[in-house]
Amino acid sequence: MHYPQTWLLAVLSLSSYVSAFYPYNRDNNGKSQRAEKRFYPIAQAAQSRNGVVKVDVHKVPVQKRDNQFSVVLSNPATSGPNALAIHQDGSDYSYFSTFRFGSQGQEMFMLIDTGSANTWVFSSDCLSETCSIHNTFGKEDSTTLKTTTNTWDLAYGTGAVSGIVGSDTVKFANFSINLGFGLATNASSDFDGYPMDGILGLGRRSSGNLGTPTIMDVLDDQANLAQNVVGVHLHRAADGSKDGEILFGGIDTAKFAGTLAYTKTANDNSWEIPVDDILVGGAPCSFTDRTAIIDTGTSFILLPPADAQAMHKLIPGSAASGESFTVPCNTGANLEVKINGKLYQISPRDYVGKPVQGSTTICGSNIVGHQAFGPKQWILGDVFLKNVYAVFDFDGKQIGFGFPGSGGSISASSSSNATSGTISSSTTATVSASTSNSRSSASTSNGAQPSSTQSTDSTLGQSASTGGGQKTVIEPWKIAFLIALAFVIGCIDV
Repeated sequence: MHYPQTWLLAVLSLSSYVSAFYPYNRDNNGKSQRAEKRFYPIAQAAQSRNGVVKVDVHKVPVQKRDNQFSVVLSNPATSGPNALAIHQDGSDYSYFSTFRFGSQGQEMFMLIDTGSANTWVFSSDCLSETCSIHNTFGKEDSTTLKTTTNTWDLAYGTGAVSGIVGSDTVKFANFSINLGFGLATNASSDFDGYPMDGILGLGRRSSGNLGTPTIMDVLDDQANLAQNVVGVHLHRAADGSKDGEILFGGIDTAKFAGTLAYTKTANDNSWEIPVDDILVGGAPCSFTDRTAIIDTGTSFILLPPADAQAMHKLIPGSAASGESFTVPCNTGANLEVKINGKLYQISPRDYVGKPVQGSTTICGSNIVGHQAFGPKQWILGDVFLKNVYAVFDFDGKQIGFGFPGSGGSISASSSSNATSGTISSSTTATVSASTSNSRSSASTSNGAQPSSTQSTDSTLGQSASTGGGQKTVIEPWKIAFLIALAFVIGCIDV
């Protein structure tokens, strides 16, 4: 998710944003530090997590890339032709899918990021050392690539990336679209440790700043999606299921049991929803007026320090160490997030990290006390999302969560009431790129009303492309959300 520091319409250069994509790292003593290399080979990662993630390198399909990253590939998607497998690094820290760019179909690992609407890849013209360890894309890879002189600049927590705007054919799942995207010509070393070649922006339109239609806008226009939604299932490496999937234009009811519970977003510029509270062992923390950004691009859960402190106090044996916390490795504390009256359990397998240095009984907590935005804003990242099936409804301006389990078939429509949405199974089983332009979208009339937000409840400008080589028209940002963060954070050191 990106918030502007400045917006200059009079020039072609697009301004800098700050993102909720957080590479957060702690050393074994619980202190934050910068990671030189985030992901180790799979065998080493499995040993270092002391049984939290049990990965046998001889049994898990591991693909060694030319850029020396090891990844765990998911099984082929089973949710129909519009579904795509979501792979991961073997440590539940980053999730990505394979996209093919240009006339030669250059394969790029794209990190799935609902926290921003910007899609970009590392350019073959990149001069930064960081780009040399990732797959890149450029004119030598495609005869159909078109570039512009428009520039862009993004900030991702500790990292920064900038470049120019280009467009080309992009193929994935059952789709072949012409997409505008960023070509990163400069990137900071903070991206060194990620087995990714770019970021796929699945955030709300208003959070984009490349001056091009978002990938969901393009799919809605060129592929005639039956429903302007994305369904996301993130798998846990320790489970060995390798069934992570993302479904464009539909909902896979086989990924959850019962019905979806929908919550209206708190604003139009991000996937931010009101949250009721956090419960530990059934005891409420008594939080009020909180909102949470639902972000697949953030590994952990980030709470403002006071909220993180209050929550951890309810976990017996927990302790604070700056922004970080420790918990007993064998804790069975039942942790639940209450959203729109529904309780969503977060498994200890996800919120309990690896043992701290010199201990076999004390582990780091994957819930971090860091104020990324406002004092009442949270980020619910992959630690939360591994415990639900999530549906991001662009037209309905809502997010739906389903409890893990076995359900029905693939649906192209849904409806919602105050707390739940009933998934129709009578519609077409799959949603293809040739679906008619008629859409049966999720009902939005009775969803939960957004509560007041602390920092981002503002109407932001939207971008629209007129096509045909004409200039993109961008409305100015009406309210700039200024973030003065100069922190150094990374991911857990495996």
